[in-house]
Amino acid sequence: MNINLDDAFIAQIVAGLKPVIIATVQGAIKDAKSDSRPYLNRTDMAKYLGVSQSTVGAWVKDGLPVAIVDGRKLYGKQTVNQWLKDHEIATETPSQQQKTPKKPATIAVVTGKR
Repeated sequence: MNINLDDAFIAQIVAGLKPVIIATVQGAIKDAKSDSRPYLNRTDMAKYLGVSQSTVGAWVKDGLPVAIVDGRKLYGKQTVNQWLKDHEIATETPSQQQKTPKKPATIAVVTGKR
């Protein structure tokens, strides 16, 4: 059995499938990037946080939680996120800040005569 399709119909099929294929590929890429692993090594944790590996090491010295299993250091996403939340500070917006009037500058003039 042969089915002959004219060029216009083929173009219509391609035009209809193209967005579906693109959406499927983009979804697969997004899923691959989301990395569902609950624990990461230092390299992956640095990428996850958007910082350098040395920053992760410095934060460990400051108390960032790390699990050590058979000499391997693993960083739990949940505990690291909680540690970061615990270190958040509230900042005031400019409208919330109270402006204190500046004191006029005092200038002392010293002369050699009395």
